[in-house]
Amino acid sequence: MTEQDPLRKLWATDTEEKYVMSIAELTERSGRFQSKIQRRNITEYLAAALVVGIFGWLAFTVPVWSVKIGSGMIIVAAIYIAWKLNRIASATAAPGDASAINLASHHRRELVRQRDALRSVWRWYLMPFVPGMVVFSVGSAVEGGAGNPIWVTALIAGVGLAFNAAVFAAVWALNAHAARKLDDEIKILDETTH
Repeated sequence: MTEQDPLRKLWATDTEEKYVMSIAELTERSGRFQSKIQRRNITEYLAAALVVGIFGWLAFTVPVWSVKIGSGMIIVAAIYIAWKLNRIASATAAPGDASAINLASHHRRELVRQRDALRSVWRWYLMPFVPGMVVFSVGSAVEGGAGNPIWVTALIAGVGLAFNAAVFAAVWALNAHAARKLDDEIKILDETTH
């Protein structure tokens, strides 16, 4: 029989002290997160107002029916998205009872809710714009290039749609990345509060 090294034995039996997040740290993290959500939503509401203003102006000033119809569809999409953002991803205040359990539970629910909103951004944020963008891009190319050969018109429409698709893919990728970061935050919260 061999006797085990005392340092190895100590290492094998040593239990790691678990870090527990304090109420002050949890309150600060939750507050920072809620402030970030509020700033993001205000930015999104301002962007929606800008979209409504620009496409409203186009709808009234450009005498091309596809531009008018596409602009109207884009305006409706922007209003819907602002409403949906408020409904599913607005910031909510922490509960009045500031116990560690209630605060941790609230903060975790908020992280999960925001993560789920980011994961589904393609459905409620990007897809509503697609019909209006298609009508606007294709209609503009067709009506604006009436004297052009069909392949030129198709190329112009294709470039417009490809640009929109690239922007949509970038927005989706950024939101997917943000959702993964929230997964990491949820994991940290779970490890430090249980």
